[in-house]
Amino acid sequence: MNPHERRRAQEQFRTEKQICVATEAAGEGINLQFCRLMINYDLPWNPTRLEQRLGRIHRIGQERDVHAFNFVASDSEEGQPIVEGRILHRLLEKLDQMRAVLHDRVYDVIGEVLSINDVNLPEMLREAAFDPRRLDNYLDQIEAIDPSRLQRYEQATGIALARANVDFSGFQHANAEAEERRLMPRYVEDHFIKACQTVGLKVEARADGLWRVEHVLADLRSDRLQAVRKLGKPDPTYRKVTFRKDDLDRDQHLDAVLVGPGHPLYAAVDERLNELLSSMAGAVGVFEDPSADHPYRLHFFDLAIRGQSTKGEAHALYGELIAVRENLDEPASSPERFAVVPADLLLDLPNHPSPPSLLEQPDPSEAADFLKGGYQTEVRARCLDERRRFVDVCRDYLTRSFTARINAAQDRVMSLRVREQLAPEMAIARQRAENDLADLERTRAERLAGLDRLMIVKHGPLRHVATALVLPVGTATLPSAFSKAPEDLDPVLKRRCEKAAEDMVVAFESARGWDCESVGHLKIGFDVRSLGPADVQTGYRDPVEGIRRIEVKGRTRGQPVRLTTNEWYKAQQLGESYWLYVVWDPLGKPDAEPLRIRNPAKHLDHAKREVVAQRFFDIPANAIEQAAARHQDTSGEVPEGRTK
Repeated sequence: MNPHERRRAQEQFRTEKQICVATEAAGEGINLQFCRLMINYDLPWNPTRLEQRLGRIHRIGQERDVHAFNFVASDSEEGQPIVEGRILHRLLEKLDQMRAVLHDRVYDVIGEVLSINDVNLPEMLREAAFDPRRLDNYLDQIEAIDPSRLQRYEQATGIALARANVDFSGFQHANAEAEERRLMPRYVEDHFIKACQTVGLKVEARADGLWRVEHVLADLRSDRLQAVRKLGKPDPTYRKVTFRKDDLDRDQHLDAVLVGPGHPLYAAVDERLNELLSSMAGAVGVFEDPSADHPYRLHFFDLAIRGQSTKGEAHALYGELIAVRENLDEPASSPERFAVVPADLLLDLPNHPSPPSLLEQPDPSEAADFLKGGYQTEVRARCLDERRRFVDVCRDYLTRSFTARINAAQDRVMSLRVREQLAPEMAIARQRAENDLADLERTRAERLAGLDRLMIVKHGPLRHVATALVLPVGTATLPSAFSKAPEDLDPVLKRRCEKAAEDMVVAFESARGWDCESVGHLKIGFDVRSLGPADVQTGYRDPVEGIRRIEVKGRTRGQPVRLTTNEWYKAQQLGESYWLYVVWDPLGKPDAEPLRIRNPAKHLDHAKREVVAQRFFDIPANAIEQAAARHQDTSGEVPEGRTK
């Protein structure tokens, strides 16, 4: 099977079949965490193969207990012992006995256990098949396997120390940031549906909320598309399509296909869309910003950082669509003329209802120079620092590991040389040991040289994608959907209210003993990330109860609270860890306590009013207060200064 056929067979197993019969080829390169039972009908002689097989189903994303059944024939039909079967059967029994000592890492470390105990399983099986009379000797070698040698080896090479000092708090913080920046399914779905309309692919909505593609156009399955050559041809039809991973966990949607970046159909549609829109590259669109008091431009660039693999192959280390805001009211020499902003800022800006008929084609070169000299250099330095830390850890581990392994190999060579003087037949074993030692020394040199290549990090290409001209909305032309609250009419006053409210929320969370960080400038759909106390021993923090992603709103009392489309979608994505904190009159009441609503997308969905043209949701003040009161009643949280 080629890679595309393998992927198709994997998807068919997930959605249509209950049993997959595979050769050794399925032992690596596929992800089968939706499966939990494995039967090894033909056991491999190489124990590493056994590890790889189990790794297909025992991996990240597996939510059930995994069971592996190993078939071993220890006797023939005539009752004669099968040498290979007897050895493998005894080995499996021994591994099961060592399970407690190995902390249930049996199949993860079987190769290391045998190697450290000087058991060469393939060689043992070959020699046993050649001379069955030595079977008892080999069974004794299996019985003599000592799992404590692995522990001593891990201690010597630093593996045990690494496991004992894992920074769970740092790991969880990185996971939290990754979850916050994850591409939202809603945007993936919207992009795909609109792209299909443009390229002429018919997509129908199903009654169960999913989608259907009855016929995939021949053009989207053509080998001329790079997506097809890389990912394979899309299927001719898709009866059930979803863009949300959670749908696959529902019994009625087990046969659904998850479509998104990396899927053959999505990639083919996206490539065809880019072909049709290629003439618009570098063009200008016009939008409006109700919160702006001066016009500005957003220049969008595709930024890249390049590096090398351990083999010296060039590849991308980092890629990002980034925007540079050009403030047109600032002089060209002003340091405030340009600023780096997140690209998804555009998601909250509505199209201008009556854009100018003539548009000046802007020159993005100054914005590009600003990006190269500042942000791209910072990103390169960050990538280099991350690689340096990674290389330092790897170099330290490899040096200690290879030193221990080479010392052990040298001891074995010396021992075999002594034994060879008494038994000349040991010459072959001595030669093999010398070859193993030479291989180790050569591998060490190659691995360390590969680490040096990882330190090559440089600027990649910077490609201008497009520019948006953003115009303010005058108070005389404000749509009727806009309230007449003072902060809505005065952008400066609005920023002061937002800053005061955010300061009050940070103070409130800090008083609770939580660690707060203002992240509003990152434009990731909320303003404050608040982390609860972590376990003092492990650093563990509950990913839902131990973190609050807080959207802060400072408003005049009685005025509706406004959430942008991006903020509302982010609330839907993050669910129970997303909070809305509202502060009434933040400038006039510095001691006011914020109203707190958990999962506003759930508890305020009935009250929201969508203003499609302006890309925001309005929520009445009374709905905010009622939801906050319900939260206080159900959570047991007591406002400061009060008692239960």
